[in-house]
Amino acid sequence: MSEIKSVAIAGASGSLGPHVLKALVDANFQVTVLTRSKKQGAFDASVKVVEVDFTSVESLTAALKGIDGLVSTMAAAAIENQTVLIDAAIAAGVKRFMPSEYGSCTTSPKLEALPIYAPMFKIRQYLQEKAKAGKLTWTVLACGAFLDFLFGGPMLLDYANHKAILFDEGDNRISSTSLPNVGKAIVGIFKNFEATKNKIVRSSEVILTQNKLLRIAEGVRPDIKWETSKVQTSAVLKEGLDELSAGDFSMPVIMKILKGTAFAGDIYGGAYDETDNELLGVKELTEEDLKKLVAGKLA
Repeated sequence: MSEIKSVAIAGASGSLGPHVLKALVDANFQVTVLTRSKKQGAFDASVKVVEVDFTSVESLTAALKGIDGLVSTMAAAAIENQTVLIDAAIAAGVKRFMPSEYGSCTTSPKLEALPIYAPMFKIRQYLQEKAKAGKLTWTVLACGAFLDFLFGGPMLLDYANHKAILFDEGDNRISSTSLPNVGKAIVGIFKNFEATKNKIVRSSEVILTQNKLLRIAEGVRPDIKWETSKVQTSAVLKEGLDELSAGDFSMPVIMKILKGTAFAGDIYGGAYDETDNELLGVKELTEEDLKKLVAGKLA
């Protein structure tokens, strides 16, 4: 029997939040949404919505009374401030906290000091200290790149213009999980309280490479001629870090750092050969599933 019956979610809007919320509701958890400001009709009527001050331990503690599990899907800018959320969770007696991480290589020790990744390491260390003191438990979900993002734009292949900028040689492997399945994996974590306690768990629907996708695309549409070029992930990463150091914090610069690490294959552990898919209830994509995804982009 799961020890988690009631779950609160911080960051229920955005890209991932709605999928996590839906998965929790569908799994019949008692769900509470923590929000800065209530908007009429923004959430399902079955969901309790509580307005909170995310900078106040007192405000959050009051909202978390009676909550068993807390999942954060906060945006990158708010990740470091999750210490307030953790302190409130402890004060309210929350049993399990899931920090906002959900990445490809966020757990690689090689990235601990790197901008973007450093706040995640700080939060995980903070959680480990609190767990060691017996104050709460934690789980980090490493889910690879969001499948929806990889196919939603020209991240790995530019399907619209039939172009491919290959990272290194195009054989770098990357694990990927769709947003709905990230939601299901989070449900799986809360349902398997002991098995997921104080650890990093991994979900991966599929391990992709650009060359594999290119071969599938050429098989699906042999009439299309692809234009390819190459770029070194180390060069992309360096460029992003240099621009960040110069004071450019724009999204294109952030994306360079993310691409230079997440798409660098096994250098930072972006592909998971061992996963917790079975425990979490995540089904892996078949070759036919992948072919359909690619075909859909070329239709």
